[in-house]
Amino acid sequence: MSSSLAFSLDAMSSPISIPASDATVSVSVLNVATVDVPASMFLHPVLPGHERFVVPAFTFFIEHPTKNIRIMFDLGVRAWPEESAPVLRKRMEQPGGPKAVVEKDVATRLKEGAVDLESVNAIIWSHTHFDHTGDPSTFPPTTELVLGPGTKAAFFPPYPANPESSLLASDFEGRKVTELTPDQFTLNIGDFQALDYFGDGSLYLLDTPGHCQGHITGLARVTPTTFILMGGDTCHHPGQLRPNTYLPCPCSLLSSVSRECFPQAATSSDLTQPLLTIPPTQPSVYVDSSIATESIRKLGAFDAHPDVLVLLAHDASVQDVVNYWPEKANNWKQEGWKEKRWGFLEKGNRAWRLAPA
Repeated sequence: MSSSLAFSLDAMSSPISIPASDATVSVSVLNVATVDVPASMFLHPVLPGHERFVVPAFTFFIEHPTKNIRIMFDLGVRAWPEESAPVLRKRMEQPGGPKAVVEKDVATRLKEGAVDLESVNAIIWSHTHFDHTGDPSTFPPTTELVLGPGTKAAFFPPYPANPESSLLASDFEGRKVTELTPDQFTLNIGDFQALDYFGDGSLYLLDTPGHCQGHITGLARVTPTTFILMGGDTCHHPGQLRPNTYLPCPCSLLSSVSRECFPQAATSSDLTQPLLTIPPTQPSVYVDSSIATESIRKLGAFDAHPDVLVLLAHDASVQDVVNYWPEKANNWKQEGWKEKRWGFLEKGNRAWRLAPA
């Protein structure tokens, strides 16, 4: 672990330096819900016919083969959203408010896949929004809950001690709750502050602020030289991440994009700026737009790297590309998943929203 492997991107970018290691983890993707929310709070611009943002909710089952440790990264939506905290229930009951459809929660899916929930050592929340926190009480009290820095200051105490909290006391009762601290993020990986979670280079947690207080992402080494970056809600649509200066988009791929709504698509040169942005004004799900934009820029360097697969928690464009639990995602490179990264530019793709409907 003392040496480092500097992965070079294209000539327009800076190299990402990731410490070398032979330690790996396995990662499986679970799509646990369909979330239906007002698009204007998540991205910009919102074109006619695309006023709603209907997306999957991905969570990740991580296994360390030699340490015999199992982790869930996010839990998605609880099976019965009506059991959420009152402030969240009220929001979901309002006309046009957020909706979610959950067939089976994470705990049920794992049990059906012959995973003993007692063997799940920890749940890591990328952040505290309802479509990521799920219901930790469905796991035994031996399962630790890990939070990003600043989570408690922003969101504690939970309901009922705080009637306005969207978190429930039952999420935390009887289990070890660990809030990571900024001084634990001692590494620099791709301009992000990082924490080596297992101490062997197999899983890094990255401090990725801007969307929500305490927001973190996970960089999992699935082979000695390939990675899956579990991007949480750093952004919500691949069009907010791509194209970028690290990953220009060939103009030949833009034939379906509305020139009227996106005049930059009419250029004869390759695009180097995302077609979509985060909302420029409130209401927005991004607590700090400038910091969020900077985190997205940093994430773009990873997204451009041929050995890093970025999976945003709500990326509908890959919904029909990835393999799901109980299959593992470790062979994503051989299976060509990253080759579909421009799918959101194709009319008919689940993530299509670049021309009026």
